[in-house]
Amino acid sequence: MITPHPSCGRRRAASVILAAAAVLALVTGCADDPPAGHEQRLQKAAGVASFKITCTKDLWERTKPGRDRIDSHEDAKPRSLSGAAKERGLVEITLTGAQLVDYLKTLEEDISGGVYADQSAEQLSRRMYNAIAPVVDRIEKGRPPTEIPHALVDDAAVPTSAGPSPSVN
Repeated sequence: MITPHPSCGRRRAASVILAAAAVLALVTGCADDPPAGHEQRLQKAAGVASFKITCTKDLWERTKPGRDRIDSHEDAKPRSLSGAAKERGLVEITLTGAQLVDYLKTLEEDISGGVYADQSAEQLSRRMYNAIAPVVDRIEKGRPPTEIPHALVDDAAVPTSAGPSPSVN
């Protein structure tokens, strides 16, 4: 009978451990931490009746989840704008609070590299999240807004209403 060299057993054990670690990393998604204040933002978003986002149609389409995941904001339809905004290719999307929560989760997933992340949309998702976050952060519980909260995602646009998002990279 041939007995294996003692180092073969150690190599095999090391290979098994490395393979198990790789599987664990794949299953957990190796996600980074969510942006600061993310959970509080989701709670605020859940409490709004509606929220508007103005951006280009392709930015909206590219930051929604793909075929592997469908959330409530998938039903939100971009509305064409008129005048200069239309010429710039901007659309307006109105989300309910529940849809906004789902959308923020989708953006955070892409930013943090979670299981369902679309790595090709990471920078677009980061830009969208950074535009929406300060608008949501300004919402005060128990104080209804005078206007529907509105995030404008176009660094070159001149705001048309009070409270658009600041330019955040």
